[in-house]
Amino acid sequence: MPDKIKIDLKNLYKIFGDKPQEMVSRVIRGMSKAELLADHNHVLALNNINLSIYNQKIHVVMGLSGSGKSTLIRHINRLIEPTSGSILFDENDILGMTPVELRAFRQFKTSMVFQNFSLLPHRTVEQNISYGMFIQGMEPGELKRNTAKWIKKVDLTGFEKYYPVQLSGGMQQRVGIA
Repeated sequence: MPDKIKIDLKNLYKIFGDKPQEMVSRVIRGMSKAELLADHNHVLALNNINLSIYNQKIHVVMGLSGSGKSTLIRHINRLIEPTSGSILFDENDILGMTPVELRAFRQFKTSMVFQNFSLLPHRTVEQNISYGMFIQGMEPGELKRNTAKWIKKVDLTGFEKYYPVQLSGGMQQRVGIA
């Protein structure tokens, strides 16, 4: 179902500082990012984000350096906890997940490629791509098929036996995505 909402963010705020909960109401009443920092030594990272990401659609998060793109993405897999707001994934509240549920969610439902991703330098393209599936206990035949599928999907056919140092930055990033 392409029109189904996959990820739904509502009234999401992230404030860094000693008393972030107290600062949310000030921001809601109109306090600016600059005032919050100057008067209260708190940093407003996300300000009332409302975003619906639909199933089977490509979405791009764009903005200037320091505008909160990475902070926003890290909220979806709860690498960062919001100060307030809600985050739903397939209509399930990820903020209410137990540590065990969160671990399974991160393993099987969501992932991210960090800006400064770290490929395993002693492993080939093929070994880097298959590593996560191997750790999850995927059967050897399925592991081989899935690895080949992802190598083809990110257009790295012919580079399976290369090591990260032998690849361009863009190729390394595609390994990380796969």
